[in-house]
Amino acid sequence: MKKSAMLMLCLVLVFALAACAGTDTTPQGSVSDTVTVTDMKGEVAIPANPQRIVDVAGLTEELLILDMKVIASANTSMFDGVSVPKHLATLFAERGIEVVGNYSGSSSTGDLNLEKIAELKPDLIIMNIRHEKVYEQLAAIAPTVMIDDDISYVNWRGRFQQLGQWFDKEAAVEKWLADYDAKAAELAARIRDMIGDETFAVLEDNSVHFGSYYIYRSGGPGELVYDELKLTPSAGVPENVWGEVVDAEYFSLIDADHIFFFSDGRAGDTGNLAVWKNMKAVKAGNVYFGINEDQYNMAFTAMGKELYLEKLANAILNHGDVE
Repeated sequence: MKKSAMLMLCLVLVFALAACAGTDTTPQGSVSDTVTVTDMKGEVAIPANPQRIVDVAGLTEELLILDMKVIASANTSMFDGVSVPKHLATLFAERGIEVVGNYSGSSSTGDLNLEKIAELKPDLIIMNIRHEKVYEQLAAIAPTVMIDDDISYVNWRGRFQQLGQWFDKEAAVEKWLADYDAKAAELAARIRDMIGDETFAVLEDNSVHFGSYYIYRSGGPGELVYDELKLTPSAGVPENVWGEVVDAEYFSLIDADHIFFFSDGRAGDTGNLAVWKNMKAVKAGNVYFGINEDQYNMAFTAMGKELYLEKLANAILNHGDVE
């Protein structure tokens, strides 16, 4: 009898131990979990719930929207590659986000500070194709993933959605984009009610090559004006062009009722040109001036786009500058 009881007790213990062994008590999405994702390099295993992200891909705004834990960023000014853009300064200070370079890889100090990145001991590095030359060095520091995009780096929606896929946050991304599109539609309707089908051109004074200009149809301010606010391009605005270089004589081909003009100040020397003075929008007083550095820092990333969209709309609605 005792032997039978002992045998039964042993069997109970064996089954209990087996059940425990087969049960995963680690919470889903815990720090130790990994997920395999596909990036521009192929498949890579990354933390499912990273706690120390270094972002050198220009995705810090999107990561913060998704409440991800960013400890260092390359979302710095496109002009000096060091300073934090005005619309991000408070967030960076509150969250203690360090600066480790510039995500464009093209500013005067745009090279990444690899030593500082290593010292921060990240558990994930997110990069873009513009820093491909240091991929191996970054990958030696921590798991490194390269966001999908080409060198033009204008597909901000696609990059945002890819983050959502990687970290199981697709619903949050789509909710933010839907809210953004609703805001754009509301602003577009207000502008349409005020000016109807009047036309627009988006110009930028080239701060590198004096006497030349960029004309936009897509990307950055062009995307905001034409695709988000649904404003009508004027004659002379090329199709699907992001920053085509033109000279002042090209202004004679532009027949816009309204002009957004981005520079380091206002019209500057351009304002003295006869071809400028003869433009329809200039004669009508429908020129909205903006600062180059602001549009470069805000018109290509999610938080910045949302803020700059409203600034552009308000310039039209209030007949003032982009402020």
